[in-house]
Amino acid sequence: MKHAKKIASAALALALCTAPLMGSASEYATVKGGGLNLREKASLEAKVLGQYWTGTWVEILEKGETWSKVKVAGKTGYMMSKYLNDGTASATLYVRTNTGIGLNLRTSPSTDAAIITSYPIDTPVSVLQKGNGWHKVSVNGNTGYMSSKYLAAAKAPVYTKPVAAPFEATLKNINGGSVVNFRLYPGMKTKILKTVSVGTKVTVLEMGENWSKVELDGQLGYVSTYFLKY
Repeated sequence: MKHAKKIASAALALALCTAPLMGSASEYATVKGGGLNLREKASLEAKVLGQYWTGTWVEILEKGETWSKVKVAGKTGYMMSKYLNDGTASATLYVRTNTGIGLNLRTSPSTDAAIITSYPIDTPVSVLQKGNGWHKVSVNGNTGYMSSKYLAAAKAPVYTKPVAAPFEATLKNINGGSVVNFRLYPGMKTKILKTVSVGTKVTVLEMGENWSKVELDGQLGYVSTYFLKY
């Protein structure tokens, strides 16, 4: 009996050693080469569950040489492995939230993902892989995902406060957009009164480091200070 127990214990130990590790970090890849079909089974004849374009992030559940089992947009199915990019890019971008609040580094490309930490404006970020809406990045030894719309190729312009207000300024969008949000109060989550075209002139009444109080066509509101050219 003692000999049998020793054999059973050894078998259990071996099973535990060879069992897959649970709780390991998820693996992600992006679609490349245009629209890629998500299929119900690992076959070109299988039902198409959806089609996803270059840059779309997918979670790799099981990686295979020809087909990989993936999860994307809440759907689980199979994609051809050769059209999934898990390679790296080489670029340095900078955090540009324009709010004075840091940008979150997350464990996966989603606003629902856990926050690893946060980094302030102008922090240099090494891009490992670009995707639609999210980039995989490395920052100060931490690897995770950041919202791509808050990453820019250059640091934010240096804030210089004019001698006195009021004064006239022209609206610009340092992120490349054609409009600027005109808000009721300072802050990214405050009510947007309207969107105003780049190039519109406003009167700056109070200038702050992140938000400025301005007058536009007799209406008072706030715009990001970084969107003022003066």
